[in-house]
Amino acid sequence: MEYIIYDLETPKKCFLASFYIPGDKFYDFLINKYQNDLLELIHFLEKNKDKYFVGYNCLKFDGQIIQFIWENYQNWLDLDPVQISTIISDFGSSEIEKSNYNMFNTYRESDFTFKQLDLPAIWHFFNENKRVSLKQLEYEMRAENIENLEFEMDQDFTKKQIHGSDGLIQYCHNDIRYTYEHFKYTLGRVDHKLYKGKDKINDRLIIMKEVGIPCINYDDVKIGAEWNKKDYIQLSGRDEKELKPKKINYPFGKKYKTFFPDTVSFQTKEINDFVKRLGETYVLNEKQEFYFKFSNGLEICIAKGGIHSNEKFRLIKPDSHEIYLQCDIGSQYPNAMRKYGVFPKHLGKEWNSMLIDKISRRLNFKKLYKETKDAKYNSLQEMGKLSLNGGAYGRLNTKGDWQEDPCAMLQVTLGCQLEILMIIEALILKDFNVVSANTDGFDVLFDRNRLKEFFEICTFYENKIGNSELGNIEYTEFEWIAQTSVNDYIAKKKGEWEKEVFKPHICKEKDDDLKQKGDFEYQKELHKNSSFSILPLAYQMYFNEGIDPEQFINSHNNIFDFCARSNSGSTYYHEGYQNNESFKLPKLIRYYISKEGIFIKKIVKEEVDTNANDTNVFPKEELKTVCNRLPESDYELHLSNVKRNWYIDKVKEIIYGIETGKKPKKIKVDKNQLNLFS
Repeated sequence: MEYIIYDLETPKKCFLASFYIPGDKFYDFLINKYQNDLLELIHFLEKNKDKYFVGYNCLKFDGQIIQFIWENYQNWLDLDPVQISTIISDFGSSEIEKSNYNMFNTYRESDFTFKQLDLPAIWHFFNENKRVSLKQLEYEMRAENIENLEFEMDQDFTKKQIHGSDGLIQYCHNDIRYTYEHFKYTLGRVDHKLYKGKDKINDRLIIMKEVGIPCINYDDVKIGAEWNKKDYIQLSGRDEKELKPKKINYPFGKKYKTFFPDTVSFQTKEINDFVKRLGETYVLNEKQEFYFKFSNGLEICIAKGGIHSNEKFRLIKPDSHEIYLQCDIGSQYPNAMRKYGVFPKHLGKEWNSMLIDKISRRLNFKKLYKETKDAKYNSLQEMGKLSLNGGAYGRLNTKGDWQEDPCAMLQVTLGCQLEILMIIEALILKDFNVVSANTDGFDVLFDRNRLKEFFEICTFYENKIGNSELGNIEYTEFEWIAQTSVNDYIAKKKGEWEKEVFKPHICKEKDDDLKQKGDFEYQKELHKNSSFSILPLAYQMYFNEGIDPEQFINSHNNIFDFCARSNSGSTYYHEGYQNNESFKLPKLIRYYISKEGIFIKKIVKEEVDTNANDTNVFPKEELKTVCNRLPESDYELHLSNVKRNWYIDKVKEIIYGIETGKKPKKIKVDKNQLNLFS
């Protein structure tokens, strides 16, 4: 695949199209009062027509403009450059408006003359729960420069504002550099452990060839949903236009017991009473939570989305005669849909038949990959997995999706929760210490000589709830676990198990020594906020290697690990304060806690209709240094200004809470200091 990375800037009086060919150079085309590169741009596009054009939001913006120019440039040959630039700018603004109101853009992807690769579309970054701007992404990829160039759409640019070191071209080049960096993540050509070797583009090319879906710019979940749609239409013979439900099948007003599976039964009066109370409750269109506390102190909560326990700060280290097992139910939701016979009401039983066939095919692809090591089969089984989870189960509660049926989703989630509750009850009745529960499993601490008995109980319930090839419990042994909540912990994996001792039970492959979740993750997914990543790294050094936080933090020399980000969004703007003076700061800022620096507030914009109030950027009591530009030559200067004691105290607070099981001690704040900017 040959590709070009590109970006456009569209002020009315200075249009800029900039392209970067990796291994070559930047190609810039300007249309303004100083020059008119329109025909040169057309020649460049013609010359590179067979390449893929890689951009950030190019399907809805940049690609729209390129196609508009390509189709209309001959009508502009007698116009002056500013008129041409204004026409392009007005078209770009109209495309933004269409996107803001969820309207169709002027051109569909199939209309484009130039093939587009839209990175945020591929990564699902337009999803409201994963929305990521290029500036946020630059922070997460630890960009040298996070540049913000604010200009009026109709401003008159000087040559310096265009060509200068802080000008329009340099700003555009910076965005292209980090679009290219993100493209490397897309190709799996990075060292990040979550993305290394995972080529999203190759996966899509394989699906296009093997399945026939034009999915080069689909996110993973959409690929799964469209693959399901194709299979369902083929199986049912129905027309695609008839697939969406005419009326949504909501669970509200029905009793929870309507969605109970017939695979569960309970042994104690206390649990039976709890489940009966749950079952007789009506499902409401609001948050509903149901709590139960076991005799061993484990407190669980059941809600519409899943089961979880309520852990507090703690450190668990099994004695030499004990074993700590984390027990995850594999392929939980696909298996539940299969065995419960779940299907969206408007699609009928054919949907479940389609699902069962897809499960079978996915297992076959998995088998073929093990036998042949052909990457094609790995892509097909991975995408098959996504079509079963996000593409099927996840779409049951997705508004506007052809598979939407919230009742079907509740049947799956509630059934899985009750099955886990049943296994936990059985284990606790046999004096196995279940110490944690979560949506897809539970953690148990018990005497190692009871391992055979433990597995016998788990196997009995695997059979009872109808788990076969899918849905078996997968086990991970931990040497210790340090946590602050059920979803925030770090745990040391025991290592390779003795095959004969644990045979035939599934032992999860040891892909890393440590399991990190939530606040304890050092390398996070790109859509998550990795602010103050020195903190989880310090926890890891302390609990895993015994290195004192003070020693570690004082000797650490990666300035990016001390940084955090703040995004003002559309409601606020950032304002800095120093020496009784205020000044505006960029929309997205990268900063660290510093010995010398400024205070920063997020100020509500006057024109915004909101109940929000001005707020201080965390931590409000500390000075900060903004460092959106971080060239290597400035590392030492910034490291010498880091207020390391703040980070040390923060880590010690959490360690104290984990080791004592008590609420962390808070740092005392000088109230006089707070008054300076409150």
